[in-house]
Amino acid sequence: MIDVKEIKRILENRDSANILCREFELKPKNIAMYIASMANTMEGYIVIGAIKEQKSYKLINISRTFNFNGVIEAAKKQFLIQPEIEYKLLNIERKNVFVIKVYKSYKEIFCDNKLYMIENNEVVKVEGERIMDKTKVFIVHGHDNEAKQETARFIEKLGLQAIILHEQANKGQTIIEKIEENSNVGFAVVLYTPCDEGRAKNQPELKDRARQNVIFEHGYLIGKIGRKNVCALVKGDVEKPNDISGVVYINMDSHGAWKMDLFKEMKESGYSIDASKFL
Repeated sequence: MIDVKEIKRILENRDSANILCREFELKPKNIAMYIASMANTMEGYIVIGAIKEQKSYKLINISRTFNFNGVIEAAKKQFLIQPEIEYKLLNIERKNVFVIKVYKSYKEIFCDNKLYMIENNEVVKVEGERIMDKTKVFIVHGHDNEAKQETARFIEKLGLQAIILHEQANKGQTIIEKIEENSNVGFAVVLYTPCDEGRAKNQPELKDRARQNVIFEHGYLIGKIGRKNVCALVKGDVEKPNDISGVVYINMDSHGAWKMDLFKEMKESGYSIDASKFL
């Protein structure tokens, strides 16, 4: 639902990142580009008939008779995968603005075979590799709540956002859809904790193992964001996959030395972080 008060609040907040303002732009191709860029980045709003200035905003009165439905329908024809949107003509301070609410897509939305995202409230075309969010770190975990919380607090001390799947809204999605939507990050930490036991068929002894979902998500993230951007923290004598070469495993020791090792991996991955924040 698009609400006048919400739009005014975002316009008045000079630090709002989830809004894209245009004075007057209703060409379907450009509208499609704006929608795709927002869907690839975050849930947010496109406001036609507004100018967002450094400390305030300015509204441009647009005609109520314009064929807004036709523009949106023409814009939607640009997509192979349809992003989820709402749109509405609003009257704010006695001036008409056209607002499109765009929901974050868990799949990449291409427009004219190009990938766009939002940076600093402007549309940018992604060149080469996909831009990953290096302000967030995705955490894969099992049943060890202590290890999960310790890792998350370490990430937050570095000034980053720890993404823990069960803390994110479901929005009617399956688990794999939630993983797809929330894993557009620059780095992931996978916690191998002794939550399960198992053995080979011809071996008598049971060995500690991580949860099956942890192993699955580890492989998924390596495929999505790259092996060098995924690190596994291993707590105790947990069995690890032995046929994956080049995967980084760090011993989650009780003295906390793992934090510096993990910091180095994240730094090498391209994160702008400062070791003094946790030393």
